[in-house]
This record gives sequence, structure tokens and C-alpha cells, in this order.
Amino acid sequence: MAAAAARREGSGGDGNVPDGIDMAALHAQVEALVRRHAKATATPAGAAFRQRLMELARTGGQRSLIALQGTDIERRARAGRVRLLDDGAPADVLFDLARPLAELLGQGRALEANLLANRYLDLSPQGASGWALLPLMLSLHSADPAAAEGLLQPSAPQLIVVGGLSGTGKSSLARLLGGLYGRKPGARVLRSDVFRKRLAGVPPETRLPPSHYTRRSDAETYEAMFESADDHLACGSTVILDGGFLNRSEREVAEALAQQARVAFTGIWLEAPDRDRIARIAARVGDASDATVEVARDQSRRPVGDLFGWHRMRANRAMDQILPAARTAVERPRR
Repeated sequence: MAAAAARREGSGGDGNVPDGIDMAALHAQVEALVRRHAKATATPAGAAFRQRLMELARTGGQRSLIALQGTDIERRARAGRVRLLDDGAPADVLFDLARPLAELLGQGRALEANLLANRYLDLSPQGASGWALLPLMLSLHSADPAAAEGLLQPSAPQLIVVGGLSGTGKSSLARLLGGLYGRKPGARVLRSDVFRKRLAGVPPETRLPPSHYTRRSDAETYEAMFESADDHLACGSTVILDGGFLNRSEREVAEALAQQARVAFTGIWLEAPDRDRIARIAARVGDASDATVEVARDQSRRPVGDLFGWHRMRANRAMDQILPAARTAVERPRR
């Protein structure tokens, strides 16, 4: 039983993913891909790679997008993102990443594709324009012209925020929603815990000392996450923010981002009794969150203020009950 749970969890999770998804294996696959890309030789041959993409293109939509995004492709080459991979030909690392993503999508495993893509960018940041390039890269790996064109169809971006005290299952819900919304491979899930580690210059699962948990570091963490969300929305991507959002000002900034970008906003607030939150935190293994039982108890004593407009949901129930409620909130008719 414990071994099965560990396979579902991998690093950075608490096991709330559908049966059959081996998170440990998925994370190992991503980490191997990141290492292989890091070892490959960078080349400034952006024009050569763009020409290769043109040769792979089978549809007018693909050719139009390659021409439209040619500047971004060449800029990525200058930044070292185009490398000499297995066949010795220049390829953007995102084009190589799109290969396993396309295989998963072809097998109807959209959630796993989204988990893999988000994990890759958490470990090897590619920027908002990089995530926005993935639909094109995916399309070029499709042998079916109709399916390839389908991957290029625009999807109205939106901003979904999952907040709540530590141990309410925010990350579990956020990642399950990630495969459901936005252009394939889905939404970019931005997690405050990952941004805190990135600012500290350490991998997501590295534990940080209390000195990294101050009002100043909190403000810097949310500022970085909000800037990234703003960039992704501007690129037409759906974004899911995963964080505590314990301060009213943080919730107001998130809503203001959506208003500024003129996209739909959904705020979801998860709630659970202290005993359930504490049990969840105590059971965590290899998670990006450094929250402890003491932190959870301290949060319970802090007022969070007005939650007007956010959808409050009980989190002390099965995820197969929480997820439909969250989807109803996200997909509600807009006035």
C-alpha cells in the first residue's frame, strides 16, 4: 500500500491523482529529459531550426504560425534553447519536450501530459512565450493533419486561483484542473512554493530555513508569481495559481490581473478542519511546501478577511467530489 502511494505521489504531491498515474516515474522521466537537454550543445542556428519546422509542416495553419513566431524561435536560439540533440540536427528543447507530450495526448492521457509539461518548466523555466509555443510544437509531432490543426485552435485564456490554508489540497486540485483548461497541453500551473524555491536558487523540493519565510520573502514570492501569470495571460495561455492567498491584498491583485488582461477569473477557496489539514501535512513526502504542523496551527489563528466572490469548498472529502464542484465554478456562465 505504501509503495503504491509513493508511486502516485512522486515528488511534490500528496497522492490525489487518478489511479494508474505513476508520479514518481513521470518525474523521473522529466528529470532525465532536463539533464539530457542541459548536456546537449547549444547552437545559435535558429534559422536552420525554423527551416526544419517549415519542412515538417503539413498544414497552412502550421506554416502561418511558424512564420508568425519565427522571431521568438530565433530569440530562443540566441538564448541557448536550441541544441544539438540525438540526431545532431538543431532542435528547440521544447520541440523535444513536445514528443512525449504528443504521445500522451495521442493516448488520451491529457492530465499526464499537463503534469509532465508543468514539471519540466518548473525545473527548467522557459518563460511565458515558451509555454505559448508548445501547441505549435505539439502540432508538428502529429501525423494527422486534422488533429494538428485542432491543436492550433485558440482557447480563451482564463485565470483560476486555488487558495486556502496549508494542507487543504490546493496543489492536488490545481494540477487536476491543469489538464482540463487552455490550449493543449493545458494550463500553466504556477505554484507559490515553487517560486519561493526558485528565488532562493534551489530545486522545488529543497527545504528552506525559516529565514526564507518572512513578510518580505512572501511579498517577493507573490510578486514573481504574479509577474509570470501576467506574462502567460498576455501570451494567450490559461493560468492556474496555487498558493495560500491568506492576505486579502494577494487575492485582490490576482483579480486585478484578470481584469487587466480581460480574462475570466475564478477564485476557489478550500477549507478543511484542522485535524484533516494536519494529517495531510504530516503525511507529505518530498513536497515543495515546507509547511509544518506548527505552521498549519498558526494559520488557523490568523484571520483571512473577506472572501467575497470566491467559491468556498469543503476539502475534507474525496477529490472526485471536489473536482466536479471546482469545474462547475470555473465553467459557470459569465455575465
